[in-house]
Amino acid sequence: MMRALVVSIWVFINLVFFGMCGYMYLLWSQYWMYIENQTPTAVYNYDQQIYYYNRGYPPGYFNDSMKLSNYSIERRKRIKHATKENPITIIKNSKPRFPNLQNADFKMDSPKFKCLRNDSTNDCDIKNVAYKEQLLKELKRVFMEESNVLRNKNKNPYNLKYNGSKGSFMNKNTEEVLCRFKDIQIKTIKRTDYPFSKNVFKDYLPKKDLFENKHFDTCAIVASAGSLKNSHLGNLIDSHNLVLRFNHAPTEGYESDVGEKTTFRILNSQVVTKPEFKFLNSELYRNITLLAWDPSNFTASLEDWYQQPEFNLFPNYLEHRKKYRRTKFFLLNPKTLWDLWIFLQKNSPNQLRRNPPSSGFLGLAVLLPHCDYVDMFEYIPSVRVTRKCHYYDVEDNPACTFGVWHPLAAEKLLAYSLNVASDKTVFQTGYIRIPGFKNVHC
Repeated sequence: MMRALVVSIWVFINLVFFGMCGYMYLLWSQYWMYIENQTPTAVYNYDQQIYYYNRGYPPGYFNDSMKLSNYSIERRKRIKHATKENPITIIKNSKPRFPNLQNADFKMDSPKFKCLRNDSTNDCDIKNVAYKEQLLKELKRVFMEESNVLRNKNKNPYNLKYNGSKGSFMNKNTEEVLCRFKDIQIKTIKRTDYPFSKNVFKDYLPKKDLFENKHFDTCAIVASAGSLKNSHLGNLIDSHNLVLRFNHAPTEGYESDVGEKTTFRILNSQVVTKPEFKFLNSELYRNITLLAWDPSNFTASLEDWYQQPEFNLFPNYLEHRKKYRRTKFFLLNPKTLWDLWIFLQKNSPNQLRRNPPSSGFLGLAVLLPHCDYVDMFEYIPSVRVTRKCHYYDVEDNPACTFGVWHPLAAEKLLAYSLNVASDKTVFQTGYIRIPGFKNVHC
């Protein structure tokens, strides 16, 4: 009898304790919901990662008032892809309703893992193994955090619907993943594509496909990462037959770190449309091959996209083609972005963020069919990893490295799994090497 009484009291005390904990959580949750509703939206770097997919601007482009006014414009452009069933999610200056129990312990701007001149081979190997372990752990942590269903339930600005299979590149060999990668066709807009075949574009779109009948021995993809600063990789980058750069990334003044050669440049539609990038006048965008992309709704036709692009790049495309006929300028078929997303999802065990892949991953997909191998510089961050977004500006934001808007962590984990370079090359020198499709037997 006494034992039953003691057990009953013990159960009662536990129920009261857990009930109080649940009640406190509800109070905490409701409090932050109230704060979220009362606090005006502020524009921070985190918000820019969500709304500005070019991720960063040169210093001095914006003052605070311009940022605030531009923010409302970007918000409206994102909202137009939303539907009643898939509303746009606005990130506010608020605390999370669901606390993040995993805190990042990855250190940036640390010389700890850099191999020194007097380090033995064994000492350097130990540093590489330790850094590699921490980096991959952080990429996986970010990937898991971004796949949180509770966080991303309503974040579907492009109305992306995918009910297909998920997998993991870790369960496949390199050749198998590359063979699936090879199946993706990189499509650009052609003169025969409706509605472009019925308007002025038919006279200005290129007659040939991007890099049609062209092959390169060595190709370099140069990220705009802050870790390129003081890398002294310029000569190595310039030694490649083809060099790809992104958006408005400069070479002048940074030659020793990033080289001076540019064969190919991939631009997002903001760079093409916004006056601060001086697209129609800057020499950055002349006498090379250009590929511009703009995301569409997942189910949109080309006509839908033409009528309602995210950023209206079409007028500047035409004007640029009229002024600089020697520049080979292509427009990406937006369906290609979602084909790449599906490929990533099929090779990722968890739900991806439902936004387009990054320009870096697009660049890899474009070049693998045309290069014996592709070297990606600072796509996988080396031991020089820094909080700085870009080698050419002063903005600090780790999201540029690990991703918030693009499914960047998933991209980098998959790209690293395809790498054939040594750990020393990847983590000390600063590039991965991926064999081109020519070397794959499918």
